[in-house]
Amino acid sequence: METITKGKLARLSLLQDPAYGVPSDVTFQIIRVTNEGTAEIREVLGDVTGHKLVFAAASSVFRDEFFGGLKETTDVIPVKETTYEAFEKMMFFIYSKDIDWSGVTVPEMYDVVNLAEKYIMPELMDEMTKQMENVPLANNDDLLNIAHTATQFNHLFPDVSSALLLSCAKFLQKTIPPSAQLQFAIDQSGTGKEVTVLQLLSLAKDLPAVECSNCGNVECKDGQGVVGIDKFTVGLKLRGNKSCAYWGDNGGPNAGKVHTVKRVSKNENTLLTVHVTGGFYCDPIVWQNIPKFRYSCI
Repeated sequence: METITKGKLARLSLLQDPAYGVPSDVTFQIIRVTNEGTAEIREVLGDVTGHKLVFAAASSVFRDEFFGGLKETTDVIPVKETTYEAFEKMMFFIYSKDIDWSGVTVPEMYDVVNLAEKYIMPELMDEMTKQMENVPLANNDDLLNIAHTATQFNHLFPDVSSALLLSCAKFLQKTIPPSAQLQFAIDQSGTGKEVTVLQLLSLAKDLPAVECSNCGNVECKDGQGVVGIDKFTVGLKLRGNKSCAYWGDNGGPNAGKVHTVKRVSKNENTLLTVHVTGGFYCDPIVWQNIPKFRYSCI
C-alpha cells in the first residue's frame, strides 16, 4: 500500500532550501486561539515560509490574497483554525515535496482536507481522497473508529468521507462473513456507533462478492470442517476440531490454537501428510467420519 505522495516537480522543492539562493517572501504564522473568560489567548504553533508566486500558482485563494485588488500588504500572514502539521503538508504538496502519510491519523488527514477546501485546491483534495482509500485497518476496532470519524465529517467533505467509508466497508466484507455481520451490528448497540455500522453493512451488501482470503469461498467457512484433499493448501490457517476424538477430550491441550499449513505431501491424489506450525500432521484428514481440522479465517 502506497503511503508516500511522491513530488512530481522535484526541482520546485529546491525553492524551500535556503542554500538554493531564492529567499522566501511570505511567512504563514499558524495560530491557535482560545478564550479564557473575556480574554483571547493567541498561541503561535509555528511558521511556514514560502513564495507568494508559488502559492498563487497553486490556489486562486492565495492568488487573490497576494495579487488581487485587496491584496495583503504584510509579509506575515496569520492562519487560524488549522494545525502547523496540516499547513506544512499542504505546503509540501504545493512545492511538490514527498509527503509521508504513514503514522498520520485520520482526524489529522481531515485537517489537510479542510485546507484543500479552504484554499480551493482540487488536486490536493484528489490526493487526500486517494490517501483515505488507503488508510490501513488492522482490526474491527480500527474499522469502527475510522468509519465513525468518516460519518462525522460526511456532511462537510462528502467525497472524501465516502471514499473512506467504502474502504471500511470492503474491510468489513473481507473480515466478517455475512453470517456474522448481524451479531457484529448487535454488539455495537449502546456504543453510539449504531448508525455507522448500519452504513457499513449497507455499503458492504452492495459490493461485489469476494472470496475469503483463507478458505477461498465467497461464503466464508470459518469454524467449519476442512474436507477434501484439495482444500489443504500451503498458507491455510486452521485449528483442531474439538468435536474430533483424534485430539482427545474437548480438543486436547492444543484446543483453540491456530496453525498454518507449511507443507503438503501427496501421492497420486492421496493425502499423505499435512505439516502445520506446531508439528501437527494429519493422515487421514477425517477421523471416525469427523474432520480433524476446522477453518480458522477470522
